[in-house]
Amino acid sequence: MTAIKPSSVALRRPRIPQRWREPLLITGAVVVGLWIIAAVLSPWITPDNPLAQNATPLSAPSVHHLFGTDENGRDVLSRVISGAPVSLSLGILLVVLELVIGGTLGAIAGYFGGWLDEIIMRITDLVFAFPTILLAMVVVAALGPGLFHSVIAVAAVGWPTQARVVRSLVRTTMQSDYVTVSRLLGSSSFRALRVDVVRNVLGPVAVLATLGVGNAILLLSGLSFLGLGARPPMAEWGSMVASGSVNFQDWWLATFPGLAILTVVMGFNFLGDGLRDALDPRSFIDEALPGSRTVEP
Repeated sequence: MTAIKPSSVALRRPRIPQRWREPLLITGAVVVGLWIIAAVLSPWITPDNPLAQNATPLSAPSVHHLFGTDENGRDVLSRVISGAPVSLSLGILLVVLELVIGGTLGAIAGYFGGWLDEIIMRITDLVFAFPTILLAMVVVAALGPGLFHSVIAVAAVGWPTQARVVRSLVRTTMQSDYVTVSRLLGSSSFRALRVDVVRNVLGPVAVLATLGVGNAILLLSGLSFLGLGARPPMAEWGSMVASGSVNFQDWWLATFPGLAILTVVMGFNFLGDGLRDALDPRSFIDEALPGSRTVEP
């Protein structure tokens, strides 16, 4: 009786594709994941009440207060952790709003074209004509300072980017042969847009949304730094950096919330860049046909 070799019956382990194992993607996912965990668990992991003024003001980092205290005697570490759910949730909300507004207008402009495309794109160009931060400041100044008004302002100036990208993707997809065949076979405009077009633009839009979260957090923090966003005593990273700029000699006041903004924005940028490479159609071809990629001169 022939013995069965152990290698022939060994279970094959599931292999993660190479495109999902890139260092940039993994680093971004880890950084963003850690901040999301900190935001969700912030009520339980903060060492102290972020609003409690029960310590010596402007104390340097020590064993009792790892990030020091601010000018009101509040623990900086607790305030940095408590600022995570504010910045992350508002950043994600802003991207959703921008995608709903800009994505819808871009899809309509790219799919129907003609005079409707011209009107939407000229409005988009009008918004692009102004610097983003200045236009957001104008909107906040008109509505009044506050975090809610800052969200409206950032959404109002951020949707044109989404509209332009989605319009370009939709127009490229509409020129594909399978969309033309689908229309010739009797598919309605709504079905062709929903089935044939949307499925092919979801990947690039997901990458754009991931990169947009970091930009939205950075812009919101900038408005709060200028005194147009979060109002005291709310724990928000941009306003904390602004407080540290007033007390410049107390370096820890601005350093730690600034590092929080830096790591979150870089994490989302790394994640977006990694997703862009992972969702690139050429990566699927290289995975199916190893060695198929040609070296460009």
